Amino acid sequence: MATKRNEEIAREREDRVMLLRTRDRMSFRDIAAEINADVKNTYQAWKRGRVRLHQEATEAFGAYVGEQLATCQQVIDGLMPLVSKGGLPASKAGEAIVKAMDHEAKLLGLYAPVKQNVTITDEMTARVKALADEIAQLEDA
Repeated sequence: MATKRNEEIAREREDRVMLLRTRDRMSFRDIAAEINADVKNTYQAWKRGRVRLHQEATEAFGAYVGEQLATCQQVIDGLMPLVSKGGLPASKAGEAIVKAMDHEAKLLGLYAPVKQNVTITDEMTARVKALADEIAQLEDA
């Protein structure tokens, strides 16, 4: 069982390895020599550091998304009664509500990218070149 001090030392080593690897672009062999460790332990520290940073980023992102969703809901809840009673110009308030709902949908991942299967033929390429030539002639005129 690792003590709190051992965990701190391991984290410091992971942070140092991550910094040397990503910022300084050092090889694991050079990093191992720098921190006085073997290459295998250096590589393992790098892997642990990446996992930890990924988890921290995921948690931070989740908190950010939660804050954004709460803000969107406050905007929508606050504007809806005003629109119903005619307290604001309907077009401006409606636009603000739609923008908040759009942002909310993006945060929730409801807008999936659409994959298009496009084939470009030689005929299309020739037509584009012809149009480019026509545009160039119009600019010259």
